[in-house]
Amino acid sequence: MNKKILIPIIFGVIITTILITMLVSMNQKSITVTEPINEKPVNESIPIRENPTNDTIIPTNNTAVPTKLITPIDLSYVDSNSLMKSSLAAKGISMSSALKISGGSIAKYCTFYSDAEKQNSIEYCTSTELKDSEGKFIGNIHMIGSVDSPNAVLGIIQTDPDMSSLDDIKSTYQIMVESIVCDCWQDQKPGNLESVSAWIDTAKSHHLEAKGTTSSSKITGFAQKQLLLEVTTNTEGYLWKFIISN
Repeated sequence: MNKKILIPIIFGVIITTILITMLVSMNQKSITVTEPINEKPVNESIPIRENPTNDTIIPTNNTAVPTKLITPIDLSYVDSNSLMKSSLAAKGISMSSALKISGGSIAKYCTFYSDAEKQNSIEYCTSTELKDSEGKFIGNIHMIGSVDSPNAVLGIIQTDPDMSSLDDIKSTYQIMVESIVCDCWQDQKPGNLESVSAWIDTAKSHHLEAKGTTSSSKITGFAQKQLLLEVTTNTEGYLWKFIISN
């Protein structure tokens, strides 16, 4: 083909692609679209597309006797996102306004389950992006479920090979627990763990000692919620996934 004709065609395709991307994504970043989550029973961890290996489960024990009656928090797209945003701000982490996704866009931007039935059950999704105190993008918080209310919240954070942003991970997941589950970890000590921070430290140590690409730990029945913490080694360092579901 004549070079004088080919160059304008290529330039036009590039400009069109950029404009479509800007309009659809609304400048939201996401590091979860290519990481489908398959919600399965205990002892089955989330599969990944990149270099799958035998996953390792961190054993937990949720037999601690409650010291007081715990009332679980009802999930709400607006209220839960608002509470997490204000609480994270106090920790120096900024959370964007929620991008609301429904209809045909669900399959493109909110693909979290590899199981078709589970994925098709998602009617509505909100996505927010997280930035650290220096304004650097670190990850996302997604809420998914029916149009009326979410049934799962996902906190996805990418860290470097040195896990230099581990404190941000601890702050984010602690806020998620306090906002979505209850402010009762100290009383319940699920898995005999003193805090969310202790759970993350345990997950880190276990993952670094394990041979597999992915390791995960699940806590069930904590204030009537299910908690899953997963660490995956990838080309950028480590991808952390924290899922809270009803």
